[in-house]
Amino acid sequence: MVKMEYIKKEYERTRKTKGKWYLSSYHYKFNITPFIPFFDMLKEKKLMGLKCRGCNIVYFPPKLVCGRCLAKPDKWVPLRETGVIATYTATFDKDPTTGELTPAPIIAVRQDGSDSLYIAELSPDVKFDEVYAGMPVKVKWRDTTQGNLSDIEYYGRVDDPTEKMELYKQEEE
Repeated sequence: MVKMEYIKKEYERTRKTKGKWYLSSYHYKFNITPFIPFFDMLKEKKLMGLKCRGCNIVYFPPKLVCGRCLAKPDKWVPLRETGVIATYTATFDKDPTTGELTPAPIIAVRQDGSDSLYIAELSPDVKFDEVYAGMPVKVKWRDTTQGNLSDIEYYGRVDDPTEKMELYKQEEE
């Protein structure tokens, strides 16, 4: 086994700025006016994506600036309530009585019709061991909507006929 040793270097401070920075005096106002159609459609339990006309990327949730071409996305397009899990990870819930940790999946969903990812929760009845990348999911809406992303309660499992297919079958001669 090789033992690694950390050698700490001393650095000389090269620049100083005189004065003080009063960060509380800086104000930034975030304008949500361009997203009003998105929030209105969420109240009606409908999903909308924002399409960039420069490179045809559809963002869900919408963005003010396109990450690829730096143009302003400006075309609203309807999206389906289905999607696929692009990737996932686990958070661990602790049982208050036994102290046992159980994994709960957190998923990144690529909504059908969209090119970006949305981080969401998966249905509580789906076990962590059953989750896989490419798994089809569908939106489960809250009973009462308020017009924000928390109106999506979680994503539920959709039956996948390819899940039970044999990946490889050897032919006998």
